[in-house]
Amino acid sequence: MAIPAVTRRGPKAAARAPVALPVVQPRGLRPKRPSRWRTVTLIGVHLAMIAHVAQWLLGGVTLSPIEPSEGMELAKHGVVNTGLAFFVAAIVVTAVVGRFFCGWGCHLVALQDASRWLLRRIGFEPRPLRSRLLGVVPLVAFLYMFVWPAVYRIAVGEPLGPLRTAFLTSDFWATFPGVVVAIITFVVCGFAAVLVLGAKGFCTYGCPYGAAFGAVDRLAPIRIRVTDACRGCATCTSVCTSNVRVHEEVRDHRMVVDPGCMKCLDCVAACPSGALYVGFGAPAVGKGGGTRRGGAAKLADEIVGGVVFVVGFAAFRGLYGAVPFLLALGLAGCLAGLAVVAWRLARRPDVWLGSLRLEAGGRLRPAGRAVVAVSAVAAIVVVHSLAVQALGVVSRARFEATAPVRHRALDLSGAFAPASEEERHLVSRADLAESWLDRLSPVEIAGSDQRRAWLAALSGRTAEAERLVDRALVRRPDDPQSHLLAARLLVARGRDDLAVAAYSRVVELAPGTADGYLGLGTVYARNGRLSEAAQVFARGLTASPGSLDLRYNLGLATAMTGDLGAAIGHFQAVVAADPEHRPARENLAGALAAAGRFDEAVAAFDEAIRRSPDDPELRRLAARACLAAGRSEEAELHLAAAERIEAGRATSPNSG
Repeated sequence: MAIPAVTRRGPKAAARAPVALPVVQPRGLRPKRPSRWRTVTLIGVHLAMIAHVAQWLLGGVTLSPIEPSEGMELAKHGVVNTGLAFFVAAIVVTAVVGRFFCGWGCHLVALQDASRWLLRRIGFEPRPLRSRLLGVVPLVAFLYMFVWPAVYRIAVGEPLGPLRTAFLTSDFWATFPGVVVAIITFVVCGFAAVLVLGAKGFCTYGCPYGAAFGAVDRLAPIRIRVTDACRGCATCTSVCTSNVRVHEEVRDHRMVVDPGCMKCLDCVAACPSGALYVGFGAPAVGKGGGTRRGGAAKLADEIVGGVVFVVGFAAFRGLYGAVPFLLALGLAGCLAGLAVVAWRLARRPDVWLGSLRLEAGGRLRPAGRAVVAVSAVAAIVVVHSLAVQALGVVSRARFEATAPVRHRALDLSGAFAPASEEERHLVSRADLAESWLDRLSPVEIAGSDQRRAWLAALSGRTAEAERLVDRALVRRPDDPQSHLLAARLLVARGRDDLAVAAYSRVVELAPGTADGYLGLGTVYARNGRLSEAAQVFARGLTASPGSLDLRYNLGLATAMTGDLGAAIGHFQAVVAADPEHRPARENLAGALAAAGRFDEAVAAFDEAIRRSPDDPELRRLAARACLAAGRSEEAELHLAAAERIEAGRATSPNSG
């Protein structure tokens, strides 16, 4: 029978503004065959996922993950992969048949359905939060993931093209979290989201892909529609696990227009009069629906939920270097739902969480006290997480400020320690912040070992640095930066044999960066293996053609092996790119002189002296070049100038 309108102002007011009552599925009423077929389909999806992973483990190379999140690579790096192709194909099909993929092909939907089934088995009936404000989260998340990276690249002047493809991969698991984070994600985005936010709570308030499918669903001509046989009994709404008010939708629009409908078809199967069907007709563009009617959150609830969501997302996003974007959305959504329940407990005499009564007549029941306790613990966790996040920002900023010191420390010809009091102060501040972060964090933060190892090494605590970098390599054996630091520490200990292996590993892991080649080539050169050094520098220059350090060192290596022509060419290229590169300019002059090109050498020395007029050794080298070129007067002037410079230094109050 039809559900009567409820009013406080009489029949006329009721006709204008009916109040929708919550619809609860009666016990014993179960969806029929579509639900079973959907279960079989979702099991098949998981079997296909397992087969995909198995094929990668056995073959070493497979299709890149068939996951919509992989589509971000297009906006980030201009990469077209299997995940993007799958996502686009699913969107195109959605424009015809509606939002079916979520209901029939998403593993997270299967997880939430299973969680709902378990909760109902223990007597708990989830009910939707119905928040308008939190309903905007999926759209914002979609724009952040798939649009913002491209906008940012345009803003900083980075070109968007050319596109490249990556349909195959040998590192299938590179973009997926570890086992612990995956389990937490399943618990939060499945069980907890259903418990607090209602059936398919993560789909409604967190899933960025659902935002795309929901928007395109409006265009679909194939929809759930109704015949005149409908009696308005609301059975369809009672079995809907997508939180759609189906009986109201078909009453008002003759079809389901809510973009939250995932075409599970449970409503079609459960309709006692057979009035619902899947049919072709006008799309839902311009129609209403999906307005979260019936128990919609009040304004105060919306504000509390929205504020807590933002705070929670800030607290959890990237926490400990381990919480990924989707898990942060799930955590923040559950936290917001819990905050709304706690707010209602403080403001209302009767409060429910799903089918569980928390407060009756202003008195907390045991379940209500449990919710209050959980809310208090959650608040403590959020405050602590915010503190960790804030200190992490400070720590990373201070560590980045030491970048020039760390870069210079990689130069094997220089000292490891900071060169000035200012640099020592930078290292000390970064070391202090990292130490406090380590004390505050209950778990190891990703990358912390490497940062602390660097700061310990720069502070002279070599043994501690070696211990930390070894631990970093155990946790992340394929991290080139940890191998690079380990190699530099080995050189400092005089273990060049082991350093060669460490630098070789850096080159293997990061073939497009210069540091590994520089370290490996320099170690070879220090041990008299000049030809091998030159080969390494040449390989590095091919991989990183813009590196002036590699080109300069290649010039030195070729000069020492007797190939002065090649050395001169490399030094000239460095000077042309960086006129202030003093070592390259001075070595260019020396190489020209050694090659017998004395007039060119004199000109090069003159330019070097113009830029460094107070270097007595440079003056003496210039004098020798002048003598070789038959320009004795100029040689005498250079020698006299060198003597004056040295005499002035000897009598200077700051000398010695």
